[in-house]
Amino acid sequence: PAALARLRRIVRRAEPPTPAVGTLQAIFALVRLHAADAADDLDALAARLGGSPGAIARAAALLVADRVDALAAAVADDPVLAHASPQPYLHEPHVPAGAPALFHAWLATLRKEASHVGVTALRAFVGDVAEAAFRSLQHGADPSALFADADRALLVDTACAELPGTTDFIAARGMAWLLGALEPGDDTVRSAIERARDRFRDPEFQADCEAMLTGATWPPRLG
Repeated sequence: PAALARLRRIVRRAEPPTPAVGTLQAIFALVRLHAADAADDLDALAARLGGSPGAIARAAALLVADRVDALAAAVADDPVLAHASPQPYLHEPHVPAGAPALFHAWLATLRKEASHVGVTALRAFVGDVAEAAFRSLQHGADPSALFADADRALLVDTACAELPGTTDFIAARGMAWLLGALEPGDDTVRSAIERARDRFRDPEFQADCEAMLTGATWPPRLG
């Protein structure tokens, strides 16, 4: 209770224009705790901040309140929220009931934007959505329940196309993790993972790539 109260105080005190790193950490911690009582605090923070930081807080408020279907509906009409909302979702402690609708909304955004959004923004968004999906798989989600067939194909094809040229490690890591979980035997997927492994010299990531490429149990389940 004391830790939760402290996190809520951080959120209440945060002011624009740019939230401190500690504020974002508090938002994500409240999602990890599934702190439903903090939903109003997060909504108020979203109104104060606006922009992408406000969208992160708004998404967090809906997640902790178990209003994932409402988040999915809002994402459909709000590209800023669409791009921001995977970040708090990464901290979900379970797979929410509305997850398939949310992934469908994210991938609908990708489908609309893929031909005209800048490559850096595209890769960041694909990486965030891929990591969000990977975390759900770690929590035990069934890929066939999480994705419609067309959405799964879009995410896999886009990640395969973008991963080899991605210089953003965080985006590349999310794409590789998900590709290894969904299509481990596909030659194009294996080639993309190998190129990412060779580009990024992070020891933990390289170990992950070896696990994916050698048929080890993947993804590792969360406790």
